[in-house]
Amino acid sequence: MKISLAALLIFISFQSYGKLLDKIAGVINDKVYSLSELERIKSTIPARTEIAPFIYPKKSNYTLSDILKIQQQKFIVKDKLSAQGFVVSDDSVEARIKDTEKKLGLRRADLIDFLKAKGITFDEYFELIREATEFNIFNRRIISPLVNITDQELKNRYYENNSSNKALSFEYDIVDFTLPESKIRKGDLPKIPAMLTNYQQTGNLPAIYSELETNNLGKLSGDDLPKDLNAVLKVTNAKSFSNAYVKEGTVHFFYLKKKELKASQDYLKMRDRLYSQIYAQRSVGVTQSWFSREYLNYYILENI
Repeated sequence: MKISLAALLIFISFQSYGKLLDKIAGVINDKVYSLSELERIKSTIPARTEIAPFIYPKKSNYTLSDILKIQQQKFIVKDKLSAQGFVVSDDSVEARIKDTEKKLGLRRADLIDFLKAKGITFDEYFELIREATEFNIFNRRIISPLVNITDQELKNRYYENNSSNKALSFEYDIVDFTLPESKIRKGDLPKIPAMLTNYQQTGNLPAIYSELETNNLGKLSGDDLPKDLNAVLKVTNAKSFSNAYVKEGTVHFFYLKKKELKASQDYLKMRDRLYSQIYAQRSVGVTQSWFSREYLNYYILENI
């Protein structure tokens, strides 16, 4: 897209004569941002991080370049939503503000006084609420479908947060590799899981262990296994071999094709919170990548 003639003339005028009272700090398409506009936003950052933290995340120092990029991103968000038929009207913003006033028991005059104490005007607050609404729609309609989070990832995160909980229960898909205890050379017992991993990859196994047998046990619940066996499997990662498990003269090395956390009631209670945690982390990179692609569709200028 091309910059508008008016914006271009203003810019050329500034560059040629330097007589404008307010410097042009940046442009996106036909939207021009003045230096004083960006400086005003910078002076009200504390209030903005409280009102719209996902647009203005808390950090120690915002540069004018940071603020300009945020303004340009807001322009892109509004433009994309408008193309999809989403327009946040003044009436909908007013309705949200009235709802906030009602919940907090504030009159409009009280809200204005509160904002004044924060160093921000009601008009600025009004536009911040509009922009926050637009970003909520943007995240829900555009970014969220790009963030894929599987149920297994949620279970893995739950396990990471609760690994010391002895009550955790797993389901396994197991292949049992067995050798007679009498055939194992002294000192080899802790080395055999690595030997078996190599055997899976190359087909090579020391001749002394030619009596190796395998038995696909299929899917089993840890709750149905002997406690000592379940204890061995609990500390074994998926797609790896367990340590030796000796039973009645036979040494077992269990290969876990799959290891899945059972969906306990506590996990189900935590699931939405875990999803939000992972989404918050992953969506940052997804959003940055999305904007990087979209910048190519706009005329963007920085003059700071």
